[in-house]
Amino acid sequence: MPPTERRVDWEAVKACIAALSHESPTFLSRCVLIGGGACWFYRVQLRKAADPEFKEPPESQALRDLWLSKDIDFTGIFRADAYEMLPHLVATDSAGNAFLQVHGVRIGFAQVGVTFDPEEVLSRARVVTFKDGDKTLEFLVIDPISLYREKQALAQKRNSPNDHAHFAVLREYLCLEFIRSCAAYVRNQTSVIEQQQTLNLLLDFKQRAIEISQDARVRLRLLPDLAASRLEAKWIRDAFQL
Repeated sequence: MPPTERRVDWEAVKACIAALSHESPTFLSRCVLIGGGACWFYRVQLRKAADPEFKEPPESQALRDLWLSKDIDFTGIFRADAYEMLPHLVATDSAGNAFLQVHGVRIGFAQVGVTFDPEEVLSRARVVTFKDGDKTLEFLVIDPISLYREKQALAQKRNSPNDHAHFAVLREYLCLEFIRSCAAYVRNQTSVIEQQQTLNLLLDFKQRAIEISQDARVRLRLLPDLAASRLEAKWIRDAFQL
């Protein structure tokens, strides 16, 4: 199958990340996974959550076609620096142009997005871990709100079906994460540090994606928790006008 037609799903992303880690252990600590690869991560998290209401769309050939990808994209690192760190993965096309490739998948780099800059993405990035044999690998993925905003802007700018598909999955994921964060904050059954982290996430929703809180399904699911008399419930009701 030609590289431009290869279907890069989450298992393919993980295999490429494992190869990148093997080639240069420091590479993954200096950049952040963005684009379709990051969308795959959040799609898989939505699948694992197995929520009856907030879930990925039913699998179909049309959906598979929309999630086709020929590359895996990162931000936060310059292309030349990546070439220096991954010399054995540098290839050239018929025109003599250099590019990075691993397992037949191109590795791309974006210095800026439509809505984000690399420094902001790096400061908000989430750490992802997975097992590669006996080894635990770690890498950074763009946070879901930044990715949601980027895909929203791309969908409006390019009107590409795959951008719309990515955006729809990210919205479902964020709805579920908002519900869970509100419930955890109201119940206050975690440590002070974890409670503060949850509060910071809710503030991020308030500042950058408040429309998620206005989804009718979200509001309905939150009714039992927000009916509590706790101060945390009152804060959420006031902050999000619920």
